Amino acid sequence: MTNEQTTESAAKAAKKKGKGKIIFALILTALLIAGVYIGLRFYQQSTNYFVTENARVTTNLISIMPSVAGILSGYTITEGQYVKENEIIGYVKHLETFRSPFDGLVVRSNAAQNQVVFPSEPLAVIANINNLHIRANIEETHITRIKRGQRVIVTIDALGNREFTGYVSEIGKVTDAEITGNPMFFNTGGTFTKVVQLIPIKIIITDDIKLENYIGLNAKVKIDLTSTVGETAQRIATSENNANASRNVYTTLGQIIKRIDVKVGDTVREGQILCVFDADELVYEVSIAEASLRTAEINFTMAEHNHEIRRSLYATGAVPRDEMRQLEFALQSAIASRQQAQAMLDVARLALDRSIIRSPINGTVTAIFAREGAIGLGLLFVIEEGTSN
Repeated sequence: MTNEQTTESAAKAAKKKGKGKIIFALILTALLIAGVYIGLRFYQQSTNYFVTENARVTTNLISIMPSVAGILSGYTITEGQYVKENEIIGYVKHLETFRSPFDGLVVRSNAAQNQVVFPSEPLAVIANINNLHIRANIEETHITRIKRGQRVIVTIDALGNREFTGYVSEIGKVTDAEITGNPMFFNTGGTFTKVVQLIPIKIIITDDIKLENYIGLNAKVKIDLTSTVGETAQRIATSENNANASRNVYTTLGQIIKRIDVKVGDTVREGQILCVFDADELVYEVSIAEASLRTAEINFTMAEHNHEIRRSLYATGAVPRDEMRQLEFALQSAIASRQQAQAMLDVARLALDRSIIRSPINGTVTAIFAREGAIGLGLLFVIEEGTSN
């Protein structure tokens, strides 16, 4: 190989080596920039946001249980039905009537009409649909960063990456461990082991989602720690206004819809008829219940009259003790029969009253799910609040 060739080869090698150094330097620079960006991003996220997966969808759940054993003579609900506060959902023959404690959804039904029921055995479980929220548990080392009204991004595991907007509504004042009375942690040597305590917070979702479909499911929350006091107050006020801005009109009747009197876009007044169910069967049930109550009242009047007469004679010794006991039993039976007949009439009248669906507020009809000729069950109308003409 000549000197020229050797020199040319060395020059090419040096040039190639120089390019390699440049590429390496560029890669190194890019990695450094990426590292700095990731570091800054992580710092920003940890400074401006708090994220936890210790969260779930929840609300108040109430178990409906009888206080005495008896026959479940009336039972009007099934799983998946919506019920109104104080609505009669069943009664035990001669003994007690069960009502819904709030507007709710029947998430479990363990009973059937005419079965024998016993104390402490739940007939149904009802979820409060007006208190649905996300409950997140925050470590005590971070709780001072959480403020009421801070913006929250929520994802529910069952819905994948779909995001919902909400805000911190309440911050707990005591840990769950303190309420439940969990013992302190000591090892076998008697040394105390500190355990990080969790404080519950309540998050209200402001986006449109039926949380009652996801009660108990896991969620992830990302809390924006940069909210200001002004934003906090405005967000809470806006959310509360929006919560009252529309009303969903439900029914648990399960009868055929005979007539719908409104259409989407109509303005309505509070109490205005929205739709009417086919109530012929309900009217018949009310008439039968009224007749039963009249018979029960007559029987009670007669039993009470006989008891009063015999009691006076019993005081003089003219009526034997066994006969008096039978009269007392007959009176108590008549009282129970009258109460049962009244409860049956209340149920029938309530159903008849609810065969006419009325608007709960002044507003505009924005959605109609009711259909003439179809069975009405669940959500029928959505009314947006506003003054009607």
